[in-house]
Amino acid sequence: MLTHSEIESFLQDGYVIRRDVLSQTDIETYRAAVDRILHKCRVEKVHQYLRYVDGEQDDIWGVNNIFHPSIREEALVESLGHPQILDVIESMIGTRLRYHLCTLLVSSERKPYHINWHRDSVRDGEVPREQLIAKLKSSVQLNGALYDDDTLFIVPGSHRREITSTERHIIQNSPKADMPNQMAVQLRAGDIVFYNSSLLHKGHNRSGVIRQTLHYALVVAPPEGEPPNPDSPTSQEWLDDPAFLEGLDPRIKPLFDNWLKYG
Repeated sequence: MLTHSEIESFLQDGYVIRRDVLSQTDIETYRAAVDRILHKCRVEKVHQYLRYVDGEQDDIWGVNNIFHPSIREEALVESLGHPQILDVIESMIGTRLRYHLCTLLVSSERKPYHINWHRDSVRDGEVPREQLIAKLKSSVQLNGALYDDDTLFIVPGSHRREITSTERHIIQNSPKADMPNQMAVQLRAGDIVFYNSSLLHKGHNRSGVIRQTLHYALVVAPPEGEPPNPDSPTSQEWLDDPAFLEGLDPRIKPLFDNWLKYG
């Protein structure tokens, strides 16, 4: 599914962009599903796991836990097993995977939003190099654009090293400012960027620009034979619903089985 150079790019640069991987039918189906979710969140207010612009409760830029039964859309559940998504991630980090998160990133309604520079694991970016190197193939996250999207900014290669003094100064003092060697990830509708969550990155969605982006993450599950976590996951507990698990496509069911087994 991936070429050798793409895999090397993911390891060295921390990201790979794949063009036109979602068909027009995919895009239209997912847009309709996202529209229904946003109506439930913004109008019906039936879902509590939301990302707010500057903490304002009337303007959202993201929807977490999109497989919650209050807003679940079958098309988006099935999208996790899309061959242009799951096959690519398996090519990058292997086939023994565990679900981590599925979120929507969307344009806000009242004012633009601008998210600080960060690594997902640590907001201040301070991670020892050896820890970063050890996790180069431990997880993959993606942004799948349903409309043209230039919201994501990254610093290529920063997932392999500690932050510089200049980067530290920006994160601590002006965390939305331009970063040396930053790059805007330019996606057209149907493109997907796969990236390492330890990259320094930020989000900046300008006013008047429509955004609907699938934001998914999978992690490597423990080796076969590893004892299960004695405690059931305490977040997203609704994914333990037998009706949900039994209805999953066989291709993605192991992702959730491993999530339940290992937490």
